[in-house]
Amino acid sequence: MPRHKPIRFETSLEPKLVNEVRRVIRDNQKAKTVLNATLALAAVGGILTLATIAPAALVGLGTLLKTGRQQKYQRYRELWTNFRKLKQRGAFEFAEEKDGYLVYRFTEKGKEKIKKLIFEEMNVTKPKRWDGKWRLVIFDIPESRKQARNALRDKLKEMNFYQCQRSVWIHPFPCGEEIAFITHLFNIEPYVKVFRVDEMNDGRVIYYFKNLIKEIVTK
Repeated sequence: MPRHKPIRFETSLEPKLVNEVRRVIRDNQKAKTVLNATLALAAVGGILTLATIAPAALVGLGTLLKTGRQQKYQRYRELWTNFRKLKQRGAFEFAEEKDGYLVYRFTEKGKEKIKKLIFEEMNVTKPKRWDGKWRLVIFDIPESRKQARNALRDKLKEMNFYQCQRSVWIHPFPCGEEIAFITHLFNIEPYVKVFRVDEMNDGRVIYYFKNLIKEIVTK
């Protein structure tokens, strides 16, 4: 692989998006793909070079880019290869050369990829303590938005919600931020509601989450 000057990413993302990237990667410990790892590195204004991957920029990203010595070069090659692919696909644009770095920033297409990354990596965060409440996600999305409705349903299932009825899903932990992001992403906010309830008398729901709740309560 040819030598190149260090790449520094200039994050032009909204602070909320940057925080979402940090949160989902921190909670999941690592990105599901190297492509997403590259996007996450860029989102937080990191630096891509063989010598280092700017640790200060990656506070809160868990073990996303931590590797052993034997894996370091391979990981770097993967990140560099995916950076080139993303650049060729129009996710990044060259901004300037400054202080020995080649500075790149996200294009609008790149920002859409970041939103997709957040959606793919997102999960419900386990609280330190359970407040004893239950969250009901209820939606009535029209047939004209069928694709968005299916995407929401699939994501709720992936995030381990319990499907009580066709359009009623339940989870014991706070999930307002996650649902707000998903509904905004697909522009379906008016059709989705989140309620917090004090009691749950459905034994099937309690049984479904019994191990998850026990894990939190007994910490």
